[in-house]
Amino acid sequence: DDDDQILFSQQIQLRKQAMTLGRYHLLTKLMKNDYEAYVATASFLSPSRIPRLDLPNVQDVPFNDIAPSIKNTADTDELVDDCTLENKQFQESFLDQLLLKIFRNLVTKNTNGMTSDKDGIDGLLEQGRNYMLQSNQTPEAQHKMVYDTLGGLMTPVLPPFYRVFMSGIVPNVGTKMDGKQIGPWFYAPWLTTIVTPTFFGFLVGPSQPNRRKDGERGGLIVEKCKFLQESNCKGLCLHQCKLPAQQFFKEELGLDLTVSPNFATQECQWSFGEKPLPPNEDPTFPNGCLVGCGSRSEMANRKADSSVSLSCS
Repeated sequence: DDDDQILFSQQIQLRKQAMTLGRYHLLTKLMKNDYEAYVATASFLSPSRIPRLDLPNVQDVPFNDIAPSIKNTADTDELVDDCTLENKQFQESFLDQLLLKIFRNLVTKNTNGMTSDKDGIDGLLEQGRNYMLQSNQTPEAQHKMVYDTLGGLMTPVLPPFYRVFMSGIVPNVGTKMDGKQIGPWFYAPWLTTIVTPTFFGFLVGPSQPNRRKDGERGGLIVEKCKFLQESNCKGLCLHQCKLPAQQFFKEELGLDLTVSPNFATQECQWSFGEKPLPPNEDPTFPNGCLVGCGSRSEMANRKADSSVSLSCS
């Protein structure tokens, strides 16, 4: 009868979920023990046999025939191929729209009035690109602008709370231990990945927790980065996202962070609790500019100004 069919269907579903969970843990165990074997196995399984996002980590796993972006072996600044995947249409919640508006207002404040008439993420990217292409601009100034903007977004309340209860930094209470770090606590990387998708989706789009390359919790995979897709600029990605985000989490919040964009797929791996490599030492970070980079064409239009200096590496 109908009740038996419903019960049978539920049993099948539970069994399927148990098998999926078991496969996930086996792949995680393989990743911890032999990373190269994991990459080979994951490349065989996905996406033809299991969904890509069902893997514990996708950083070095090809997407069909699309290999992950890597540093040029010749150490040259040759152009990097654009992502060939179809653009993702992003749905923005009311919270996304509110946070983006607050973020853009903070960018205007921290760039001495840089604004844009464009709406949404396009307006934010125009603000960032114009700031990046200012005369005598430096990477350090861009990093500080984003650092200050992230600090404003988090308000004065959240960083002290995070430093104490996540990073294990002793607050200033008049003891010899003031300011010393006895963490981060074991749960900090994992718990950060649970909270982050809700509050940073307005910048990067949908994301979900996964595993870091060492197999531990604390990973977060951005399915297709909104910031990177809409800008298609490695310079903006590097100097107005990756490096300042890593700096902010380490210096302001007390937790290491590695941000690893894949320019071939526009995925991005955030690994909380993982110490980042400098871009020039990172084998996964290409040297040159993207083929379709809008900032490079804008630089060509401003070529008459010899004080403009910009590199997408």
